[in-house]
Amino acid sequence: MNKNTIIAIIAVVVVLGGGVAYVSSSSKSSDHAAMKPSTTATANQPVDANSVSISNYAFDPTPLKVKKGTKVTWTNYDVAKHSVVADSGTGPMSELFGKGQTYSYTFDTAGTYKYHCEPHPYMHGTVEVTE
Repeated sequence: MNKNTIIAIIAVVVVLGGGVAYVSSSSKSSDHAAMKPSTTATANQPVDANSVSISNYAFDPTPLKVKKGTKVTWTNYDVAKHSVVADSGTGPMSELFGKGQTYSYTFDTAGTYKYHCEPHPYMHGTVEVTE
């Protein structure tokens, strides 16, 4: 083999190796918790107290505490499509929505609502609704 062929093979191995490492690490929920956005204001942060951002495969904030009758809006900042699906069947139930899109749900009953993303079940969130 010539020098250019060997360099090309090494480049492919490095690129594929990095992709495999990312895929294997992205399937662990603890890794995603570490990638959760910081609490400082950024473009991916909720714009008001009744908003949840979806960024780096995580819901933020969680838990979100709101009063009964509050409309909560989730905004997806990830390239991947996400959903907001109540764990118990009572609560939010969205279709998949993409980057820049939102989903809203009004919480009319006090209680604790746990939810997840259907295609990414390691993504969990909670809304605590008070009287």
